[in-house]
Amino acid sequence: MKKLFLHVGPHKTGTTAIQKFMLDNAKQCFKQNLVYPKRHLHIFGQHKFRELIVNKSIDAETIEFFKNNEHNFVLSSEDFISLNEEQFKYLRQKLDGIHIIVIFSWRRASFKLFSIWQEVIKHGGTIDFFQYYHEHLARPALSQMLSPDLKLNMLSRVFGKDNIKVIDYEASASQKRLYQDFVSACEINWSDTFNVQAIDENAKNASMELIDVEIVRALNQLMLERFSYSGSTVRIAFSKFKGHLNPGLLKQLRENISGHVIDLKIGNYFIDSRAEKVMQDLYSQQMSNFQMNTDTRLLKIVSSEWLLNVNTGNLIERIGDELHKLMVNENIR
Repeated sequence: MKKLFLHVGPHKTGTTAIQKFMLDNAKQCFKQNLVYPKRHLHIFGQHKFRELIVNKSIDAETIEFFKNNEHNFVLSSEDFISLNEEQFKYLRQKLDGIHIIVIFSWRRASFKLFSIWQEVIKHGGTIDFFQYYHEHLARPALSQMLSPDLKLNMLSRVFGKDNIKVIDYEASASQKRLYQDFVSACEINWSDTFNVQAIDENAKNASMELIDVEIVRALNQLMLERFSYSGSTVRIAFSKFKGHLNPGLLKQLRENISGHVIDLKIGNYFIDSRAEKVMQDLYSQQMSNFQMNTDTRLLKIVSSEWLLNVNTGNLIERIGDELHKLMVNENIR
């Protein structure tokens, strides 16, 4: 039976880099009977295929494409992870007769929560890191961010536990084997002919500078209230126009925020130890590269107290007004 490898992410586990690698090496994979299709492709991954699942609009032509092709397939989108059980069941039903294998990358919560929070801010969020972190800590057994078994249990119910493959992201990253481990999960052999390029800016979801995250977070709130900007509009505009904003204002603002940077020790928390044990107990057979992780790291965080400074608030308002004028001139909404 032909196989469809469904790479569901989650976010911040090297998904964009993997997708770029698969796209660059599509011909090489094809030689080993694995297709990375350009159908439903957006940027590097098959993100448009998720829309078909959500809208329950997988048509006969799409089904025929997968079923009447002699090759195996791999579809990759970190957005697949947000699908619910009913939607995954719909996918399984529409592709009945194809052996679906789910590839899930597991990353310890302490190491990814800050990155995920940054994504929230980049897409228009206004919540500060400590509030975001607390919302998950307050209900760890209900948080899919802190308890990977929640999503894996659901995927197991839909596709069968034996059809789940888990990649230990920390182990792969520390050993510089992310591509090799992914290729192995897709059941093809690594080849020295694979094109492994240094990850460029277009092939990674880069983190923002710490101070800029706080500026964008404040601007998200300001621009939403004043001008009804939402989503990633403000972050994109700020990145585009920050070289045109008053340099003196930006310099002073950054200096004010920098005075509130603190160190936060992360890693090997209770939530990490719990997840480590759960993953060993429940999914050790699905994980070929598990590596015990007890690392701790110092993470730099900005305390929200910087917003209490009246002068700093005025700086944000002045920068917001300048940014809005530039956005209007460029007709950005």
